[in-house]
Amino acid sequence: MKRTQSGIAAAALLTLLTAMLMFSTRAVAGPQDGLPPADADRSTPRRALRLLIDASREGRHDVAAYALDLSAIPRAAQAERGPELAAQLTFVLDQRLWNAWEELSDEPEGDPADGPGRDEVGRIPLGDTAIPIVLSRAAGPGGAPIWLVSRSTIAAVPELHEAFGPGPIAERLPAVLSRMRFLGLAAWQWLGLVAAIAASSLGGLLLGRLVSVGAGRLVRQTEVRWDDRLLDGIRTPLRALLTLALASGLVRPLRLAAPAQEVVDTLLQTLLITAAAWLTTCLVRFAGDTVTERVTASVTDMALARGSKTRVAMVRRIANALVGVVAVALVLLQFDVVRKVGVSLLASAGIAGVVVGFAAQKSIATLLAGLQLSFSQPIRIGDTVIVEGEWGWIEEITLTFVVVKVWDLRRLVVPITYFLEKPFQNWTKESPDLLGTVFVHADYTVPIDEIRAEVARLCAADANWDGKVAGLVVVDATAQTLALRALVSAAEAGKLWDLRCAVREGLIKRLTSLEGGRYLPRARVALEGEGEPRGASGPTGGVASA
Repeated sequence: MKRTQSGIAAAALLTLLTAMLMFSTRAVAGPQDGLPPADADRSTPRRALRLLIDASREGRHDVAAYALDLSAIPRAAQAERGPELAAQLTFVLDQRLWNAWEELSDEPEGDPADGPGRDEVGRIPLGDTAIPIVLSRAAGPGGAPIWLVSRSTIAAVPELHEAFGPGPIAERLPAVLSRMRFLGLAAWQWLGLVAAIAASSLGGLLLGRLVSVGAGRLVRQTEVRWDDRLLDGIRTPLRALLTLALASGLVRPLRLAAPAQEVVDTLLQTLLITAAAWLTTCLVRFAGDTVTERVTASVTDMALARGSKTRVAMVRRIANALVGVVAVALVLLQFDVVRKVGVSLLASAGIAGVVVGFAAQKSIATLLAGLQLSFSQPIRIGDTVIVEGEWGWIEEITLTFVVVKVWDLRRLVVPITYFLEKPFQNWTKESPDLLGTVFVHADYTVPIDEIRAEVARLCAADANWDGKVAGLVVVDATAQTLALRALVSAAEAGKLWDLRCAVREGLIKRLTSLEGGRYLPRARVALEGEGEPRGASGPTGGVASA
């Protein structure tokens, strides 16, 4: 009898050990007890989660429920609750752990690092805690091991769905708008994006109008005019900022999937950075224009006014360049690829610094030359210069080049380093006042005092003369003629040019009309056998000018 009982006990122990070996996984109850579709592969953690996500995105929530451990739910309610929980969990995973299955183990034993029979997908922050999303190994139909979303995760799905679900918007819409999907988004989300864009555009326009009207009433009550110009300058970029801010707020309730939300956020942030940079450049332009106007109105010295204008223009360009660099950097730092490149460059800063230093030394030298030029000011905007044999005015000074407006309206573009390395003429460096010369040739018998008086008369009659210098002297005597130089003055180069031309023309007319042109240059020859030379039969016509 004892031997029989011992045999029975041994057989029972052997059966228990065999069962433990065969069923090392926990048996579960629910839809898993039935036979899932042939494509419902739950042999590894990755395939089980892929079954849940793919089937739910296709609207087959009853099939997706086969990836859930519903053993904690009464069997009678599993057929109804299973598909509902699968849809809710998939929406939450799309929000917080997009394509999380890609990082899961594809081995039947799972990831040993997460413990035996357990594989953690990730953690979703909720309040002060983080809910782990876990798959556990269980015994499926016939005792074959399968992987399912754990009971603890299933228990947290309603709370997660309440926090990260589609919200009241989708619940009030027809179910067909949730089932229809394109590029990972439901139809109602696409419609919501269109509505958000339209509403933010209209709202930005209305808000911008209200702000503009309210601010306009305030600035009209002041006696100064700079606030009116400021409001006009920032109205459009401010409206753009308001529109983008509204768009950011209206997109959030749509609960877009993680990649779609990331794309939208990146786009909106890029536009916000661009609008902020636009607003900043408008403020810089306003500040520069205000300073220039005040200096021009308060300073009578035109040279000082041109110097201030040049400094303001250069500082404004530098500020705009800095704003552009910062804006581009902020935009690029949104992308992981650029951020990784930046980290790599910082890691190899020594080599990169040397390489960049050699490659950019010319550009850096040019920028430094622009800064030096803006403050030392060998040239200023509006200066009259002679560069490379061309006479013109400084029209534009940038950080890298200078534009010279030539007298015949051509533009001469000169590297900015030219004005620091090579000589050039600046006719208005200290003062725009200039002296000009007019040369004429006349016969030895010309009445010089009369021609000198003619120069004074011509200058007095010309509006371009500044009343300072008007004189005439004999500067040379050749074998045939006297060289007369008229010296005149004007307030600036353009007027001086016109004055010189007028004086030259007036002197030629005077020499031609004086005693029938007797004092025009004449050639004298001596006939053979005669002691005195005789005048030729007429003037030689040799009138020259500078």
